[in-house]
Amino acid sequence: MNQSTTKTDWSKCSLFQHCSQAVIDEVVAKASAKVYPKGGVLIEKGQVPPALFVIEDGKVGIYIEDILLAELGAMAVMGESFLAHGVATATIVAASEVKTIQIPRQLFTELAEKYPQLIFNIFTINFERLRSSNDAALREARAREQKLEEQVKERTRELNAALEELQVTNQELTTTRDNLIETQKFRDQFLANMSHEIRTPMNAIVGLTNLLINSPLNPLQEKYLHVIKKSGANLLVIINDILDLAKLEAGKMELEAVPFPLVTAIQNVHTILNLKAEEKGITLVESIDANVPFYVVGDETRITQVLMNLTGNAIKFTEKGKVTIGAKVTAGTDDEPEITFSVRDTGIGIPPDRLDKIFESFGQASSDTTRKYGGTGLGLTISKQLVEMHGGQLEVKSKVGEGSVFFFTVKYKRAEPPSDAIRESSQAGIDMSGKRILLVEDNEFNQMVAVDTLQELFPGIVVEVASNGKEAMQMAADFDYGLVFMDIHLPDFDGFEITQYIRNKLTGPRQAVRICAMTASVTKEKIDECYVAGMNDYLMKPFTHEGLKERIYRAFA
Repeated sequence: MNQSTTKTDWSKCSLFQHCSQAVIDEVVAKASAKVYPKGGVLIEKGQVPPALFVIEDGKVGIYIEDILLAELGAMAVMGESFLAHGVATATIVAASEVKTIQIPRQLFTELAEKYPQLIFNIFTINFERLRSSNDAALREARAREQKLEEQVKERTRELNAALEELQVTNQELTTTRDNLIETQKFRDQFLANMSHEIRTPMNAIVGLTNLLINSPLNPLQEKYLHVIKKSGANLLVIINDILDLAKLEAGKMELEAVPFPLVTAIQNVHTILNLKAEEKGITLVESIDANVPFYVVGDETRITQVLMNLTGNAIKFTEKGKVTIGAKVTAGTDDEPEITFSVRDTGIGIPPDRLDKIFESFGQASSDTTRKYGGTGLGLTISKQLVEMHGGQLEVKSKVGEGSVFFFTVKYKRAEPPSDAIRESSQAGIDMSGKRILLVEDNEFNQMVAVDTLQELFPGIVVEVASNGKEAMQMAADFDYGLVFMDIHLPDFDGFEITQYIRNKLTGPRQAVRICAMTASVTKEKIDECYVAGMNDYLMKPFTHEGLKERIYRAFA
């Protein structure tokens, strides 16, 4: 025992209350003396204390995480939970140089059997601490209650003042509301009808088409079903836009800029609408100049939407003759051609005084057009806005009784056929058995959809899931993956931070793993941010089977 302890008046310590000096001297003599430097850890949170600590001199701080709860000085007793093998609930760190005596569990047990007062004193210490904590908590609760009452009173006064102001504003808005209510009712009713009448059969069409595609088919059936599937996907996009007219009117819609087969898109419009033309006994043809590039960079869905609208209208208003879908290069350069699209018909034509009206919402060429031919009157309005988003202008020339031609010009960048398309036939048989993919996704439903779809498309593929950024970093550091599908929004770290960790902190193949963003945000700014962070690709949510396959092929083929 360190001799300096003999100079300490241990009778002031709560551990030795009602103990004789002889008992105190015996306990102190048998205890171990230890000095801790400033910053030294006496007791670690979550671990069983190694002994009962009594501070002879100095101060310690009690911490939970980085928060200082309290400080203790000389004669303080700590670590009594070791008697029941209980773990410490806080970390105790020396706030200055600290001198202690420490009584190991076995020694304390022997002393307690000899001097039961020690056990009683331990209970007393715990009781006092509990009472002190309860008193402090009660004082805090009362203070909070009083503060809350004051805040409620103040907030109530503010709300009453705001309510009075709001009542005045409501009275001023009454007249405006009355003027708009009839228009709003009509619009709401129209959107509700569209939602119910179109979405209900479309859900069945898309669902059954996907089931049929996975069943035994002959080549012609398979071809038709894929056309149905593609047109269904385009139609669902169109429906979503129609049901959100505010988005179109506010210019919130954004165009994609990705390589796509322009010629195939035009041919698909022909294939989809040809049956409708045949039913009316008219001819539907396509006229695509040889210098029109097969692949361009743009938005396939939107240009298909425009051509579908224009061609569908042309067929609807043509009783005999033919409808021609045309595309030709009229200006620009070889790398950036300007392509003029046209849809020409031999139908009823449009009176000159109605040419401007047909592009208005719900507009038709004449009052009896809707009764005779049907339609919502939104197709040309939407098409006009989409063409303008492409930087073009939708125009029309027409003669009553002879027909009409709608035309517009779009400037595209020529694109090479993606390598995925070139090797499509070889990819059909790609073996993904045992190949490992890391899916970083916190939403359980999205996890299920992605995992099930990947395992359905690629039997034998191994998909491991990280539900947060910390898990993703650890798994990326511990295991080798061929591809990482990276969600952007996670509860702790975002996808950009995880990607930068992989690129900057890991080494070898794990650092170079291919990373594909899986996100619902596909604006140009967000895509650029993905690439800047170090990602190789992106996939829009909700994703398609084709889109998922493409990302797998790019990583493993």
